[in-house]
Order: sequence, then C-alpha cells, then structure tokens
Amino acid sequence: MKLKQILIVLLTPLLFLTCINDNFTEMDLKPNATGEPGKIVVVLDKEYWDTEISKAIKETLQKPVETLPQEEPLFDVLIVDNVSFIGSLRTNHTILIFNVDNSKKSVSLNFNDPKRDVWAKGQVIYKIAGNISGVAEQYRRYATSLSNELAISAISVLQSEYKQNYNEAIKEELEITMNLSLYVPKSMTLSENFNDFIWMQQAKLKHSDGLDHEIQQGLVVYTYPFLDDSTFTLKYQIAKRDSVMKKYIEGVKEGTYMTTEKALGFEPQYIEKEFKGEYAFEMKGLWKMQNSLMGGPFISVSRLDKKNNRIITVEGYVFAPKFQKQLYMRELEAMIYSLEF
Repeated sequence: MKLKQILIVLLTPLLFLTCINDNFTEMDLKPNATGEPGKIVVVLDKEYWDTEISKAIKETLQKPVETLPQEEPLFDVLIVDNVSFIGSLRTNHTILIFNVDNSKKSVSLNFNDPKRDVWAKGQVIYKIAGNISGVAEQYRRYATSLSNELAISAISVLQSEYKQNYNEAIKEELEITMNLSLYVPKSMTLSENFNDFIWMQQAKLKHSDGLDHEIQQGLVVYTYPFLDDSTFTLKYQIAKRDSVMKKYIEGVKEGTYMTTEKALGFEPQYIEKEFKGEYAFEMKGLWKMQNSLMGGPFISVSRLDKKNNRIITVEGYVFAPKFQKQLYMRELEAMIYSLEF
C-alpha cells in the first residue's frame, strides 16, 4: 500500500471523530421525551404504596376535575417502584421521584428548581427525599404549587409541538381578519369566518367496542368592543357566550344551537389570572345543544386588547361522549393560550 493511501486510512477515523466532537453534544444523543402531556410517572417503592404519601398523591394529582361531565383525574398518574423504573418510563416528559429514607431527619426537595433533560430532551424531574412522615407533610405543603407547575408544563409541551408544525393557512387567516395569531395543529380546519367570529374544528377517530368513534374538538375566536369592567364578570361572560353561540353555532336540526349549561351544580367556574403580564378571565364549564342531546366541556378565555379597545375571546369545546375528555381539553387550552395580538 502506498504511503498516501496509508495516511488516508489512518486520518479518516480522526476526521470523523473531530466532526462528531464539533457538531454533536451529549444532549443530541438523548431521545426526545415521551408520553402524553399530563402523564406523570411517580417513582415510589411498593412498601409505601398504601401510606400517607400515596394518599396525598391521589388527593392532589388525581383529584377529579370539577368542570368535566364525568369524573376524571387532573393528571394521568402511573406509580412504579424503583425496580420497575426502567426503559421507556425513564423518558417520560414528567417524573416525580420519592426517595423515602427513615434514617433522615430532614426533607429535601427540588420542586422550585427541578432537574431537566436527565434521560431525555424536554424532560422535567421533581425529587423529594426524607423520612416518611416528613416527605408526606412537605409534599402536601407544596402540592398546590406543584400541580400548577405540572399543568403549565403540560401546556408548554403541547404549545412547542404546535409551533413546530402549525396550520399556516389558519394563522394567516386570523392575522388578516382579526389582527391576532394562534398556533393550532395542521389537523385543524377552518369552518366559518364571519370577520368578528372564526370557527375552527378537527375530528379524531378513536376505536372502542369494535367501532370507530369520532371525537370533535372546536375552537372559536370572537371579538367585541370593551365598554367597562363589568365585562369581566361571570354573569356577563355567560350572557355574551350564549348570545354569540346561538347566533353562529347551530345544530343539525332546526331550532338547535349551542348554549351554556347552567343547571344547579353544573354552573361554569371562573378564575382571574395573569398571563404574560396581562389580565385574563378564564371560564370553564359545560356546553349543550339546546333542544338536543349533544354536550360536553368547554374552556373560554377573554383578554383585553387595549390598543384596539376590544375584548378577544378564544374558546375551545370537546364532544367525546364515550371517552375521557381531559386530554382533549388540555390540547385546546394550549392552543388558546398561544394567542398573540
């Protein structure tokens, strides 16, 4: 073999390694986080599955969502022990690890500064360690803020997906017609555009009992002039919603239209919150078709566009009579809170 050929053979692996070092990091070798947003993998040894710790987990992460038509947990929680915590479980988006050591007198937790990207990109890991009574007590103390953080994290995961693969035609339509933008998936289609009311929908098929069932998700955007602060009251928001839905969303049969369920025990709930430094009025409840049997949950978020002195309301609803609806509502919530104007 000639000297030139020998040098090429010897240098090629070095060049390849140099290329890898220049362009790749340890993070590039990690898989993307898996699991549906809202699924929490909890790592807890089996001997503590029937203790105050597991009770606290169920009362917080698995508490029923009040604004759904049937009982559903806030999060999809999978509890596994340390031995079973292997393989794909380690790549889940969100992991909560309990390290119970009864020899410890103090409790440590990282809820305010969770570890990220340990086994997968886009992963968040919360840890709490200490003796059993201390862990249970401290977990309950921080459970509300943790639940809020987990909800925000699940929404962020979905928003990231939508921003990477959004429906460009709908985004452009909203920008031209209403001077605002939303990131919605490409599977969403534009149903109606009445200038001050835009209606989008998407349908999904889910197999159950040997049949394919259609799940409907709807998203509407409507605007109206801002008059005074009475706009941001539950009474006003329900009345405005009912008038808009009656006008624009009719059922298949004559005389049917969308309205808000207001029966005792099913009234909408609301919260006032800050979103990106601005005020937002969020309402959740049940919708129904007047004079029909259709219905399901909805979420409505109204914000003030000070520059144009108008209210922008973005609302999502789900029709999935045979299935749990929390995941589909979370998807809509991610779209709603992608609103920019």
